[in-house]
Amino acid sequence: MNADTMELDDRDLDVLAVLAEGRANPMLLRERTDYGKGSVNTSLNRLCRSGLATQVTRALYEITPQGERRLSDE
Repeated sequence: MNADTMELDDRDLDVLAVLAEGRANPMLLRERTDYGKGSVNTSLNRLCRSGLATQVTRALYEITPQGERRLSDE
């Protein structure tokens, strides 16, 4: 998946927006977005596969420069 061409849904954009504020784990993302565990995990997987986010450690994620550019373009 290409970061520039991947179609982002509202869930992806909400998760990216939280990550733009700083690193976050899935629990914090669920609290900040009001999405369920499955939705957050699906979004994180999509964002990481496309290069818009990266997994720093086992349960910690951050936005990439590509993700920041994509978020500012939306």
